[in-house]
Amino acid sequence: MKRLFRLAAAGWMMLAMVLPASSELTLPPDVMQHATEGIHGVYSLDFDTAQQNIEWVFAHYPDHPFAHFGNAMIAWSRYEYEYELSDDRQRKVFEKILDDSIAGIKRWMKQHPDDPNAYMGIGALYGLRAMFSMRNRSWITAYFSGRKAIKSLEKSLELDPTYYDAYFGLGIYQYYAGTLPAVIKILAKIVAIKGDPDEGVAQLNLSRKKAHFTGDSSKLILIEVQNTRNSPYYNPQKSLEFIRQLRAKYPKNPLMHYVEIICLYETGHYDEVTAQAEEFLKLIGKDPFYKDIYLSRAYTALGTVQMAQGNWQQARTLFEKGRSAIQNQEPSRWGVWNELRLGEVYDVLGEREKAVQQYQYVLSFDDKWGFDEAAELLLKKPYAAPSSGDVGPLPPQG
Repeated sequence: MKRLFRLAAAGWMMLAMVLPASSELTLPPDVMQHATEGIHGVYSLDFDTAQQNIEWVFAHYPDHPFAHFGNAMIAWSRYEYEYELSDDRQRKVFEKILDDSIAGIKRWMKQHPDDPNAYMGIGALYGLRAMFSMRNRSWITAYFSGRKAIKSLEKSLELDPTYYDAYFGLGIYQYYAGTLPAVIKILAKIVAIKGDPDEGVAQLNLSRKKAHFTGDSSKLILIEVQNTRNSPYYNPQKSLEFIRQLRAKYPKNPLMHYVEIICLYETGHYDEVTAQAEEFLKLIGKDPFYKDIYLSRAYTALGTVQMAQGNWQQARTLFEKGRSAIQNQEPSRWGVWNELRLGEVYDVLGEREKAVQQYQYVLSFDDKWGFDEAAELLLKKPYAAPSSGDVGPLPPQG
């Protein structure tokens, strides 16, 4: 379930600093220049560059949606990617900036009630609040925030029918609301959440093809849609095509690199997974954007691809190396996922006592990553190597 929210959030994050100036409030070229530089800053995870450009817009256009929206997105992306959802202090920073940003855009809207940029911006921020609330199981808050998001995005299209960037947010809503797990669908019926995944995919593709700034964000969401197993949209080869296009455009972004590794895994290119994951690992500490917090991601790829090939001793070695590599770090979502995977490997190797210790260790953390259910099931029944070799997707399955 939480994987769903992370995927949608990734798309909103990549929308940072990208509200188009298609309304009558046309912005001068220097503002668009700062927006473009901000986009590249966010896509490269160069948050300092992105923040500098946001501050310039604040200084010259106080309360403009560009500034408030970008500020909130930078705070979110830091929490999501720089801190791997593992720093409660950064979460509080994000929550405060999100509230302030919504209030700032509302002030702008009082003076510019027909600006589609404002409706786009506030709609995106309400969407972000909805996803954040869902992650924290605040379902009613999530519903009302989501309803405000869709209403605002539809208003932006009413004001400017060529505002194709709005289809990005609408597509996310239609797809994810239409594919909610059964337990959440019960709540959805109570609060009248409806979605149409076919329409959502069509809207995301429309944004991918025609939007000014959200085309790349739409590709990222479509990659996840197309990597979802047992789905009518499953097409990992198309995902691999999309991510290679994005990597060519944003070569410095380590997460683009890692998504390609995921797509290679999903398409069964196991030798390439190993080669790319080893390269990813070597870049950590050498390239300024490949940070130590990504160590667990590298070992996840290296260990999981060995599991998929039935090389359980090699998988054990790699996951144990991954544990040693992050001894001085606060455990991240990927780090705890590695611990659960290591428990599965111990089970296959017949070391049940060690496996149990692993699952108990996973349960020692607050369940903010959604691993408790899997760990509890594994405590009751040992993990067995699947005869098909399918050990499941590479990313954390909380």
